[in-house]
Amino acid sequence: MDFRTCSVLMCLIKSFEVCVAEQSELICSHQPIVALAGDDVILPCYLDPPISASSETVVWTRPDLDPKYIHVHQDGRLMFDYQNPSYYLRTRLFVDELQNGNVSMKIFKVKISDAGKYFCFLRSMLKEASIQLTVGVVSTPIIEVVSNNSRRVVLHCESKGWYPEPEEVWLDGEGNLLSAGPTETVRGPDDLYTVSSRVTVEKRHSNIFTCRVQQKDINQTRETHIYVPVQSSSDRIRIIIIIPVCIIVLFIITLIICTKRILRTLEGDVTHGVKEAMLMVEVKPKVQKHNVNMNAAQLQLLVKGNQQQEDQREQLDRVQRSQTEEPSGAGNNTEDTLKHRETQC
Repeated sequence: MDFRTCSVLMCLIKSFEVCVAEQSELICSHQPIVALAGDDVILPCYLDPPISASSETVVWTRPDLDPKYIHVHQDGRLMFDYQNPSYYLRTRLFVDELQNGNVSMKIFKVKISDAGKYFCFLRSMLKEASIQLTVGVVSTPIIEVVSNNSRRVVLHCESKGWYPEPEEVWLDGEGNLLSAGPTETVRGPDDLYTVSSRVTVEKRHSNIFTCRVQQKDINQTRETHIYVPVQSSSDRIRIIIIIPVCIIVLFIITLIICTKRILRTLEGDVTHGVKEAMLMVEVKPKVQKHNVNMNAAQLQLLVKGNQQQEDQREQLDRVQRSQTEEPSGAGNNTEDTLKHRETQC
């Protein structure tokens, strides 16, 4: 085969490749790609019919960013100089699949800020296609019992950390929608949504209720179930019996406590009385001794007074006897003598 023949063959092959390249289309998914924050995601894009893109410069961009370049693959390697810093070390192409026309890009650890419209561009082929990425965040709702009586129960459901904004509904055991209060939606500083609502339900045989939070854009649903027991007649009888028993027990406990306090008070009074009695016993002998001393002195005075009275009586008797024995003329002298003696006494 001479040089001229080889040149003709090369031209034919190149013409064939150009013809195939012109017929191939760059196709990306027409449906939005949904990913949850923190997951890895692939943005599928390929040439159809498949031709090699190993020598092509593959460029992925997001026009709403500055710089807009997400991944630039040229001469078999990633051009970091053009890449947006927020995607640093988070993107890659499937290099081994480029020869099959696969120019898909993978993003690692997706963030909420990664949501948007991406464009894939093949420079030499002048091919371009776009794909939409939607990033979501979900969480499981929590149900709490707000109030509970014999007939009705008020339930509260809250779910924190959703993106995009979700909706919240209540269902009964048969899957029927319940008429609930308005859903309260709060958006936090991290752009995540918190939704909550309340519902009042009747206690009946269908006593399983569901709080469902859903986001249609990312096709995500989370739900939580709660079982509300129906109060039977036997439960009411138990309550009727238990309540009086509890009251009686409380009364007995209160009575015991009061009795103990009274006994402690009486014990304290008795102890105080015993102490006072002991003090009195110690003081009484001293008082009695003092009284004995006083009685002895009084007795001496009394004996002395009696002795003087007896002496006076004896003197009076002597005078009377002398008057009867002496003549009447001597009466005056006797009276003088008596007066003199009384004065001495």
